[in-house]
Amino acid sequence: MTICMTLAFATAAMAQFTMEDSVTWGNITPAQVETLQAMANRGHTTAQYYVGRCYANGYGLPKDKYKAIEYYGKAAEKDQTEALYYLGFSYYYGLGVSKNIEKADELFEKAIKWLNEEIDTNSYAPYYLALCYSYGFGVLPDHEKSMSLFEKAAEMGNSQALVHMATDYLQGTWLSPDPKKAVELYQKAADMGNPMAQLGLGYCYLDGDGVAVDKKKAYQLFQMAADQGVPAAQKALKQ
Repeated sequence: MTICMTLAFATAAMAQFTMEDSVTWGNITPAQVETLQAMANRGHTTAQYYVGRCYANGYGLPKDKYKAIEYYGKAAEKDQTEALYYLGFSYYYGLGVSKNIEKADELFEKAIKWLNEEIDTNSYAPYYLALCYSYGFGVLPDHEKSMSLFEKAAEMGNSQALVHMATDYLQGTWLSPDPKKAVELYQKAADMGNPMAQLGLGYCYLDGDGVAVDKKKAYQLFQMAADQGVPAAQKALKQ
C-alpha cells in the first residue's frame, strides 16, 4: 500500500512536494535516486516502485523498461498500490513485457481495490482511479466519474489532477475543448508550484491558446519549470 514519502532529503524549494511528484515531473536529483536505490535494495516496497518509475522514464537513471518491470514486480508482489498500477500499465501496452491484457486487468483490479481504500487519505488515490476510469484500466471507461475523481484529487491538493484536467480541456480528449478553462486550471496548478502546469501554461502563452500570445511570459514560465529541474521545460527554453 502507499506510504506517502515526503522527502527529508528534498531541497527547500521542493519540500512541499512528494517523491510521487518528483518521479512524475522528472526533477528527481541524483542524491534522491541514490537514497531510493539503497532503500529498494533493503526491500522497501515504495522505494522499489519509485526506482521502477525512474528506470521507466529515464529520470535519474538510464531508461530501461526491463529494469522498470523488475522493480515494479518486486513492489507489486507486496501489493504496493502504484506498482500494481504501473505493472498493469506495462502489461497493457507491452512495455518491457509481452503484451497481456488479461494480466494487466488482474493487476489493475488489485490496484483499484487499494486505491479505493486510500481515496480519502492520499490525493494520488483519486488521481490514479481517475486515470483508470479515463482509459478503461480494469474498469469500464466512465469519463464523468473520471472527471469527478480528478476534481476530488484537486480538492485534496493534488496539482497534477489540475494539470490533467487542463490538458483535457486544451486538447478536447474527453471534454469539449475549452482553452480558457485550460488556462485557468494550469494557472491554479502553477500557483501551487507545479512545474508541469508552468510548462503547459507557458505553451498556452506561446501559442495563444486561451490567452493572448505573450512570448516573454511563456519563457518566464518555461524558466520557472526548468529551475525545478524538469527536462521538458529545459528543452522548451532551447526552442
